[in-house]
Amino acid sequence: MKLKHIMLLVFIIAVAHLYAYMLLTYEVQPGDTLYEIARRFDVHISTILDFNDIENPRLLRVGEQLIIPQPDGLLYEVKKGDTLTYIAKLFFTPLEPLLKANNLTRDSWVFPGQKIFIPASIINVFAYEPIEKPLRWPVYGYISSYYGMRIHPITGQRKFHTGLDIAAPEGAPIFAAGRGTVVFAGFDKGYGYMVEIMHDDGETVTRYAHMSHISVYVGQHVYAGDLLGRVGSTGLATGPHVHFEVRRLAADGKSYPRDPIAFLPTRDLIYYVREYKHDGTQSGGK
Repeated sequence: MKLKHIMLLVFIIAVAHLYAYMLLTYEVQPGDTLYEIARRFDVHISTILDFNDIENPRLLRVGEQLIIPQPDGLLYEVKKGDTLTYIAKLFFTPLEPLLKANNLTRDSWVFPGQKIFIPASIINVFAYEPIEKPLRWPVYGYISSYYGMRIHPITGQRKFHTGLDIAAPEGAPIFAAGRGTVVFAGFDKGYGYMVEIMHDDGETVTRYAHMSHISVYVGQHVYAGDLLGRVGSTGLATGPHVHFEVRRLAADGKSYPRDPIAFLPTRDLIYYVREYKHDGTQSGGK
């Protein structure tokens, strides 16, 4: 790799202390693929897609410049009212390593617009264990609308709601509810920016709608807890949230919606995680 193709940028975060993390600007070379670039810089493919607006992930343009974080990780822009504990929960990570990564303490203040860096090594660091349920919660938030009949918040008409609306701040991460293959990633009318996953059981399909940014591509295989994109309010939406939909294939080959609650751990365990330690200790909570 030629040095002229890599320019080192340093972002300084100042909150009582100075902390620096690096972003590389890489210029796409002939023959480059997203997979090869990700492997070269030891980052996830979804990380590169999260930091960049790539028109066609399967066909990179020579000369295109990509921002790549070092080490692998994600950024979160603090919103009004956010706390460090809340931000840790958004990324399903313990608080202490998040503080350490940003050279902060429990007493540190955060302010709107501040950028918090979350290393990939601590995102979902606790392997999430759905308790006797096949899926995990895709985002940390509160349920703003349940599955079933409702008055549509925009049209005012009584209509069947085919999913679960989970409210969360703009830019919060959205994770895969289970292992599978991305079969749709793009814009779809009222759904806005949406990702659809066909799960490995060959019968279950999940949808994640109203995204502000998509961080996967069609054909990509994902695991439970992998980043899919960011919370937004695209399409028909009154505010930032994820419309989470679970569908099951029927004998006619079509998929039909099911109540997501039946596939998820109880709401009280949205942040339940089991830490894999030799002593078998656990961590969890609302």
